[in-house]
Amino acid sequence: MSKITAPVQKPSNGGSSKEEAAVIVASTTILGPEKSKTEVIKPVLKSEPEKPVVPAPEPIKEMTLMEKILKVENIQLVIEKRAKLVQTRSELERFQTASNDFNCSMRLNDSDGNVFTTSFTPGIKKVIDFLRTSFDASINDVETKITF
Repeated sequence: MSKITAPVQKPSNGGSSKEEAAVIVASTTILGPEKSKTEVIKPVLKSEPEKPVVPAPEPIKEMTLMEKILKVENIQLVIEKRAKLVQTRSELERFQTASNDFNCSMRLNDSDGNVFTTSFTPGIKKVIDFLRTSFDASINDVETKITF
């Protein structure tokens, strides 16, 4: 086996030329008196990085009849919860406040029987805005749970 190293020049656009060395490996194998094989291997200039091996997805397990029934019942409960949230949110949308003060009132009751009542319109508007965004978030959460 013999190795030959020769400088290789690339044509350039009027600039200075760069010299690169290319290695040509020639090997001769004698197979018989009249047969010979010569092999030339060219150097690889660029090699692509190896791509990571993606694991095969697991096969989907077939659900039993009882699992399917339970899944449908759970989805039905989630759908009912969503319907209640949407109904409450629409009631909140129908609630109107005017720009002048003291046109509406809000009453809060706690579990101990304490009562808080206010007619401060800007405060009531902020409570309504907070409730609206809270209902929207709850509806989105419930909708993501509805999967088959």
